Order: sequence, then C-alpha cells, then structure tokens
Amino acid sequence: MESLAFVVTLMLLAQVLLALAVIVFASLARFRGRFRGTALVLIVLLAVETAWALWILPAFGTPSLIALTLSAGIYWWPKRRSARPPRS
Repeated sequence: MESLAFVVTLMLLAQVLLALAVIVFASLARFRGRFRGTALVLIVLLAVETAWALWILPAFGTPSLIALTLSAGIYWWPKRRSARPPRS
C-alpha cells in the first residue's frame, strides 16, 4: 500500500511541475513574445492531461484544471489598449 501512495504522490508532483512549466511558458509568450509555439503545445498537452485526470478522479484533476485556466487566460487574454492616442 505504501508503494501505491508513493506512485500517486509522484503523479501529483509531475502534474504540478507540468502545470508550473505551462504557466511559465504562457507568461513568457504573453509578456516577452517568445516561445509562442512551445506555450501553445504545452497548453494542449495540459488540456489532454487535465481531461484524463478529471476522468480518473475530479479531485486529482483539479490542480491541472486551475493551471490550465490560468495559463490559457494569460496566453489569450486581450492586451489593454494604450491610453495615449497614436502619434501621427
């Protein structure tokens, strides 16, 4: 039984590390304009992993669902327009 708990703990740790990587790459793509393709691929992989984890157990998929929502919001949220009028 201890080995099963160890495996589940490692699965949760891998899920959290993937979620952090996706959030970092989505932030880099949004604010620096770099790694846009990598961020998009990682968001898709996190979406697939989230669907699998939610299908297994909703409590197990909740951390990746939160990370997916956060990273997609960072990646696709519209940028604010400048308060200054454009120069002619």
